[in-house]
Amino acid sequence: DALGDVLRITAVQRASATGMGEAGEVALIFPPDISAGDVAVGDWAIREPDSHRIARLLDRESTLSRRAAGAEAKLQLIAANVDTLFITSSCNPDFNPARLERYLALALDAGVTPVIVLTKTDESDDVDSYVAKARGLSDKLADVIALNAKDPDQLAPLRAWCGTGQTVAFIGSSGVGKSTLLLQAAA
Repeated sequence: DALGDVLRITAVQRASATGMGEAGEVALIFPPDISAGDVAVGDWAIREPDSHRIARLLDRESTLSRRAAGAEAKLQLIAANVDTLFITSSCNPDFNPARLERYLALALDAGVTPVIVLTKTDESDDVDSYVAKARGLSDKLADVIALNAKDPDQLAPLRAWCGTGQTVAFIGSSGVGKSTLLLQAAA
């Protein structure tokens, strides 16, 4: 762009953001007409030439958002420009169909492809039951993948969704294996 570098937002803080471009990470500042609430991880931004100020945000392909806490019916941005949302749960008592349905609604409302990833299969004697329950939640699911997140050989089904130019995000309760999946995938 003639204005400046195109960067992908990788972090948003109260008064600044971090962008990733061809030259690496760049600290960005908001212009007066943009606040942290207007920017999401995954946004594409154009930086002013010779400056660290965001000149403008590019149009989003998708927006994951939720209702913010408080009395106002205000939306809080979660992420932007996500192609696939890996909705993660484990094959144990943490499995919660109502929570998975909320995550499915979030993905579908944003126009993002939902894939349920069931982890901790090595700790369950009834994986097929969890898979069947997950599949029964929606006919709009792209897939249900059951795996042991600690076994890198079991990550192959996830890689089908992670091709060049694809942006994926993980969502799920604490302790279901999201970080383990990311660490194994990066190894």
